[in-house]
Amino acid sequence: MSNIQFKSPSLSHAKDIIRLVDSTPRLDRNSKYAYALWCSHFAPHSVVAIRDEEVIGFLTGFRSPTHPDTYFLWQTATKHRHGVAGLGVDMIDFAVRREIDNGATKIEASVDNDNKPIRVLMKSLAKRLNGRVEEELLYPGSLLSTEDDQHHDEMLMRICLPQDARIERAPRLSIAASRKEAMA
Repeated sequence: MSNIQFKSPSLSHAKDIIRLVDSTPRLDRNSKYAYALWCSHFAPHSVVAIRDEEVIGFLTGFRSPTHPDTYFLWQTATKHRHGVAGLGVDMIDFAVRREIDNGATKIEASVDNDNKPIRVLMKSLAKRLNGRVEEELLYPGSLLSTEDDQHHDEMLMRICLPQDARIERAPRLSIAASRKEAMA
């Protein structure tokens, strides 16, 4: 991982992020303008993964305007065949550590019930942080569906952290470790 750099995106990364979104089949598409906003207005809470000056992954997130102690993980994607095991998980780990260090006490994500990897990851992350997971319906599928496109329910997974939450600096969070921790 030493040749991968995680940092906040700049406007110059917007086109690369748009290409990654376009090449990621299950990811919801947003306007190109929205990704420019993520790289400018929401950059302090988002992440790009760069190897040899190439964006090979991104994560968008933000602090809730109505609940500034809450960090919302919104989208993440990695370049197909990037060759870095656990890259997406490492970006989440990097972003969450940074937000906790800056006062976040809750971590949220909108999750499709069928997305088992992110559900396992969130539960594992909660366990590492000694937090508890709460779940509730965020948006019913009927709200987001159209005649041409049926959308799934969006569930909100929230990790509520204890006052002294810190992610262990030991082994990085990996999908394999996440599954093992979630089952323990």
